Amino acid sequence: MNTTLLHDYVVARVDKLLSDILNPNTRISIQQISEQLNLYYQPMILLYNNDLEYVNSIKWFIGSCYIVCDNYYPNEVIWDEFMAQEFLKALSFYQYEFATAKTDFAFQEQRNSQSLLNYLNYFTKKYSRLLIVRVDLKIKLELAHLVDVETFQGFMNQLMKAIQRDKETEKKRKTNSNMNIDKGCFEDLRGYAWAIEQGVESGGLHCHLLLIYNADKRQQDWYLGEAVGKRWVEITEGLGYSSNGNTTERKREYKRRGTLGIGMIHTDNLLEVKNAIYAALYLTRPDKYEQRLKAWTPSMRSFGRGIIPKS
Repeated sequence: MNTTLLHDYVVARVDKLLSDILNPNTRISIQQISEQLNLYYQPMILLYNNDLEYVNSIKWFIGSCYIVCDNYYPNEVIWDEFMAQEFLKALSFYQYEFATAKTDFAFQEQRNSQSLLNYLNYFTKKYSRLLIVRVDLKIKLELAHLVDVETFQGFMNQLMKAIQRDKETEKKRKTNSNMNIDKGCFEDLRGYAWAIEQGVESGGLHCHLLLIYNADKRQQDWYLGEAVGKRWVEITEGLGYSSNGNTTERKREYKRRGTLGIGMIHTDNLLEVKNAIYAALYLTRPDKYEQRLKAWTPSMRSFGRGIIPKS
């Protein structure tokens, strides 16, 4: 078994198991609990990485298992329904902390939403038109075993460096109008935000990316979404792929619903601005608790945005 894929998958499944147990609105049988303990207890113990930070649910899981399993080695433990009941007793001490963790997550996402809202308001006041592009950056499922959370963070760092390089090229282009190179996909970019999430079922990592361009300089939002996706494939050396949110089909559907908030946004159009804000705040929704990161490097952030210029 490949440990990097197994680690991301196992932490996601363990987190889901504890959510199903501790959430009063969810029903899970003792038989289902014992089956999942037999599936995930041993790999979770063996794959626990001391160099990573974990959500509390993983710590609760391991602590409760240790109470029940005592000094037995993981490969010696077979979870029957009696042991599963003992596990539930130990885990019940975390019922209040589980509710608190969900509240804390929602509060943090609300803070992120306010930060992102302030950021968007700056651009809607400064520019008469904005070109907004949404791209989801992912890792191919069949190659996910090659990308652990540390590797994914490395890819994100490279993406941020690519944005900065294109900004430097844009500055040089202003002083040298004869530059004989095509514009990079991040040139004329005025703002950006990103959110890293982890799949509930597969444990796969992905990033929601929001890009805000000067619409006086750039108009082809579909093309930019494709170009950013190609840059991601280059950064990941073929391990990644992307989903372009600015396709004609998607925009047509949003328009039919009256929720089109990507592509060309005229900042004197209140509906377009409202929809753009709604589309952007998808990155920071408090109801996406189960899609939060379950393990991360100490320096890793799951949400970020550009800096509002001082002038």
